[in-house]
Amino acid sequence: MHEYAITESILEIVQAEAARAGGGSVDEITLVVGELTTFVDSSIEFYFTEMSRGTAAEGARLRFQKLEAKAHCSGCGADFRPHNAFFTCPQCRSAVFELRQGQELFIESIEVSEPEGQDTRGD
Repeated sequence: MHEYAITESILEIVQAEAARAGGGSVDEITLVVGELTTFVDSSIEFYFTEMSRGTAAEGARLRFQKLEAKAHCSGCGADFRPHNAFFTCPQCRSAVFELRQGQELFIESIEVSEPEGQDTRGD
């Protein structure tokens, strides 16, 4: 259910950026999602399809890039890749660590077409 609110925010950002880019239609949006988040790609796609109707982002393709998790053990100093939300250091089994990557969600890029009727060739 938290995908609803996050998708609403994504759409607001995309619409603002599309307007700033001249008001064309949005073709593609690339989202980076950390592998430790609980966001479900298909839920974001569903909400995006419904929310974007009648906006510059209607019909835009969503691309998801997964960002692998990375952690640093505060006990032994090992860097490791946690594979789920409940983990310990694989070297010393310490549960004290710094999570350095894997909880992100951000817009990497937005592709916007030129507004119809605006030909920039020859400029």
